[in-house]
Amino acid sequence: MQTVAVFFGGQSAEHDVSIITALTSVIAPLELTKKYKVVPVYIAKDGRWFVHEKLKDITTYQGGAIKDIISRVKPTGVVCGNGMKLLIPSGFGKRKEVTIDIAFPAMHGTHGEDGELMGLFEMASIPYVGCGVAASAVAMDKALAKQVATADGISTPRGVYADAELVASNPAALKTMCKGLRYPLFVKPAHLGSSIGVSRVTNEKELKNALEVAAHYDTKIIVEEAVVNLVEVTLPIMGPSTASQPALLEQPLTHSEDFFDFETKYMHGGKKVAKWVQKRVVR
Repeated sequence: MQTVAVFFGGQSAEHDVSIITALTSVIAPLELTKKYKVVPVYIAKDGRWFVHEKLKDITTYQGGAIKDIISRVKPTGVVCGNGMKLLIPSGFGKRKEVTIDIAFPAMHGTHGEDGELMGLFEMASIPYVGCGVAASAVAMDKALAKQVATADGISTPRGVYADAELVASNPAALKTMCKGLRYPLFVKPAHLGSSIGVSRVTNEKELKNALEVAAHYDTKIIVEEAVVNLVEVTLPIMGPSTASQPALLEQPLTHSEDFFDFETKYMHGGKKVAKWVQKRVVR
């Protein structure tokens, strides 16, 4: 039976969403197959790694349960080189070694989804699920992804980007850069997902506020014109580059004027998981 290590949590603003992804969309389905030994690798907000069976239970992250576990359980170590081993403390100064056969990152945001974790897997020479280092890094940086797409002749909305430090020290600079753009505009942190810190603005006052919000979350900000008569779709690509195939095409929005924000993505339906996210219990 192969051992699949599922990595989640992390030091990003998307920490909580990563937990939901790992527990409901990855760990639970894998265990239902009864084909794999699934090891949860929870990365705390301070960067420490933890492995414990209770980390598979969503109630662990409610209230103070997770704080209790990471205060009692010692962090897990890792050894890389011709594979990857987790060194899990087992009491009395001993450590249990677990060899990872496959890494399954369920990370969102910086220090995980941006290629950093994939680089570690590459160095350890273990197979992992998802995009490689370069693709992850490019896709995570909206400004860089825009440049790559444009260079390849793919149309993208007109926009500008700048360092958040510039926006903070000289708001007029980015305002001048945005002068030729037509409202409504979207203001985004360049390196975050889950629509965190994203704002739709229709005037200069809203633009100023949105820039401050985006600068709070990231070191780079991107501003783009809204797409008229937008039809948003999601199309995952499965398999290696030599034999890739598209998954089912999803159209998440029903109205072109809708903004696919955090609430639209995660809160609709009134399910227990959505309510858990709404409470934002992980602190």
